[in-house]
Amino acid sequence: MEDRPLEPGNSPQVTSRSEEARNLEEFLSDLIGSSPFDVHCRVSDEEDRIRVEVDGTDRDFFLERRGEGLLALQVLLGRIASQRSYSKPVFVDSAGFRHGLEEEISEIAVLAAEKVKKLGEPHKLRPMDPYERRLVHLALKDDSGVETESEGDGFQKRVVIRPRPTTS
Repeated sequence: MEDRPLEPGNSPQVTSRSEEARNLEEFLSDLIGSSPFDVHCRVSDEEDRIRVEVDGTDRDFFLERRGEGLLALQVLLGRIASQRSYSKPVFVDSAGFRHGLEEEISEIAVLAAEKVKKLGEPHKLRPMDPYERRLVHLALKDDSGVETESEGDGFQKRVVIRPRPTTS
């Protein structure tokens, strides 16, 4: 099979995981090459995801405002991977920034759940993107005292943490 870069209307049939990573790497090379930023991306194939690591002199631009640039790149690459039926999700990070954010969101979720159990009242978290909401749901999935639900319309929704109804 011919290894072609991702272009509009070019939906290659992916035959191996390494081909997916190569296609993303080529796409990113073209995208970043046409941008004013001095950054580069390393694409690696991990067991459960394709990892894109952003580095370079201008990487801080991607980390500003709680990593909005990383999130934008994550959404773009995620849509490409989904449209082309990639076998694994794409994860974009830079110097462990998103890992730290994951820990922070999980900690906020656990603290909010404790408050909900103590007061017996629902608590709404700030609006979050789908990835962040998933982290909250995962952090609290084994907590028998609360349940979580995403609420709202659009990309940014709130997670509501509620006391779990007691069974009689």
